[in-house]
Amino acid sequence: MQRPLTENLHAVCQALLEAVTSAVPGEILACDLVQIDSREFNFQSVAAAHFPGGPVRRLLMGCETRLAEHFAANGPDVGDKSPVQAGLAQFCSQFQIALADTGLPWVSDQDFLVHDQDQFRVNCDGVRNFLFRVAVAEGRIDLIIDLAPRLLSCNWLLEAIEEGGKTQVGSEADAITDDATVNRIMQHLAESGADVQVKIPAPGDRLELLQATFLARQYQEDREVMSLTCARRTSLESMEDVPERVSLVFILQDKLLQASCPVVGHDQVWLDDDVSLPSLEIGYPDSVTYGQRRGSFRLEPPERITGTVRRVTEEGSTNSLVFNQNPAKVQDISFTGVKLLLGSNTIISGFKGGAEVEVVLELPKGFGTVTLRGVVRRLHINLEDPGRRGASLGVEFTEDQDQPGLAITRKYIENRHTSRLSRGQVELEIG
Repeated sequence: MQRPLTENLHAVCQALLEAVTSAVPGEILACDLVQIDSREFNFQSVAAAHFPGGPVRRLLMGCETRLAEHFAANGPDVGDKSPVQAGLAQFCSQFQIALADTGLPWVSDQDFLVHDQDQFRVNCDGVRNFLFRVAVAEGRIDLIIDLAPRLLSCNWLLEAIEEGGKTQVGSEADAITDDATVNRIMQHLAESGADVQVKIPAPGDRLELLQATFLARQYQEDREVMSLTCARRTSLESMEDVPERVSLVFILQDKLLQASCPVVGHDQVWLDDDVSLPSLEIGYPDSVTYGQRRGSFRLEPPERITGTVRRVTEEGSTNSLVFNQNPAKVQDISFTGVKLLLGSNTIISGFKGGAEVEVVLELPKGFGTVTLRGVVRRLHINLEDPGRRGASLGVEFTEDQDQPGLAITRKYIENRHTSRLSRGQVELEIG
């Protein structure tokens, strides 16, 4: 079972506080934990650890020079190393030990690497990036906690949509207005600690999209109030800066959705006596609106994705033909299918509607190669543009929902969509 976001954050923050307390005598002057937005945060890193197997993907640490020198002056002699390098290495070792004492299963996967700070300036572009800042008399430490985003399933929502009426995509109604369904969606987001985007007014009649995360176990069902922590911007420093309503943008199952919620308050959620997260208290919306008219959210990849597609024989068939793998390029992709562009040299006669195919996609670094089975639903031959001869092939995936390749594909789509939202590159229709 996944630990809540707040538990992982608390464990890392407490480990850092323990390491600082043991390395620096005297009182901690201040500490601050906030979610951060990539557009205004750029981080100078001097040490980093990557944890590919855990909910925390990486920890990036920045440290003032005078504090690193203080670590070295109060530690054992390290020979030829500079005071800064030696001090950082000693502190990282203490921090690693404190992390191990938390019992988190991933902390022993990787040691901290101390490096030259002039060469490691990091843009924090993940959904769940948190900055923990600790100040002592001798200087300041900044720690970026980069957590993996949550992938949510919501099968009952698909069932509700299939029933039609007020939850049907593309029907006369363009929003879910049934109170019970709306409330159930919001409770699901809150209980699951979902990642969303918060849309707020900005100067010049613009809208900003800020990364935000629901704080699990913080919602009050009787009051219909939920808490989420939002990336800190100058426009959200106090309650006076927060509008009366904010819009949430999120993907649930494979639907791009948004909801306009009243803002009830602006508060702090305390993880313990020392560490807290700023939070927005929001109420339930009147409706949940579809952000796209299509049945599934489709992403046009921001980078070039290529692969192959080939026909496969039906199970139990006596046909022993082995079909060729044809090069293809992804035009758009969703949780349920993919649109492929085939070159003019591809023999496309076999890709008729209903044909079973195997698609191999070379996703970007960090996601790898996936193989997915599907059925051809649409074949369109391009005859209008002589410079771009070929065809487009619409394939519907037939894999089980828990198939690993489909899970990786879904993670890629959500990752790229969230990244584009955080940079304001996606237009959303409001019904």
